[in-house]
Amino acid sequence: MRAPKHLLPYLFIGLLHLVACLSGQSDIQMLTKPMLMPALAFYFYQSVPVTPLNRFVMAALLFSFLGDTLLMFSRYNNLFFMIGLATFLLAHLVYIIINMNAVEEAGKGFRLQWQDIPFILFGLVIFSIVKKDLGEMYFPALGYTVIICIMSMTARKRWKRTNKMSFWLVMSGALFFLASDSMLAINKFLEPIPQSSLLVMSTYLIAQFLIIQGLIVFIKKIRQGAGS
Repeated sequence: MRAPKHLLPYLFIGLLHLVACLSGQSDIQMLTKPMLMPALAFYFYQSVPVTPLNRFVMAALLFSFLGDTLLMFSRYNNLFFMIGLATFLLAHLVYIIINMNAVEEAGKGFRLQWQDIPFILFGLVIFSIVKKDLGEMYFPALGYTVIICIMSMTARKRWKRTNKMSFWLVMSGALFFLASDSMLAINKFLEPIPQSSLLVMSTYLIAQFLIIQGLIVFIKKIRQGAGS
């Protein structure tokens, strides 16, 4: 199956970035990382008709781009990590809004259900593992853990409220996001993970793509249903 031509820049830049991570080419990593989310935004923009949801998707990718760029400089000053964490938190807040609205039925409110327990337990476990070494990052990391778990929970709540393909793509993306951020936290606050940049970035790139692809499927489906 051939990849859509508008997806090729994301695939090429992403592969180049991962190769640079594997080979330790920091200059190439610094060059390619800020290009990843613009390339994914280009793919999204070229793949869907204009809808009210589009601006939210683009906002999530913009905040992700800012987070990617700022985190590159966290080795020089921890303030960059703090601000980068904040921008990713904003990206997840936007994804939460999208998840609550990218459904085909009424009842878009949020309420806890027993199916949310695995996400809550996962967040508690990851935070308990890294919390003793967080220092001044304790509350920012706690807030981020809560938000990304809520993002995953809202992705799960799309079950039977949207197209199955859209649901599974977005849900899988949310799980890859959990994996990526968990490895990032463990590597930074607990102990180094071998090839951490490769593992974190590969799961991150898959996560973002799956979420965006799931939203593309959703938007095309509702446009077809509206007869446009």
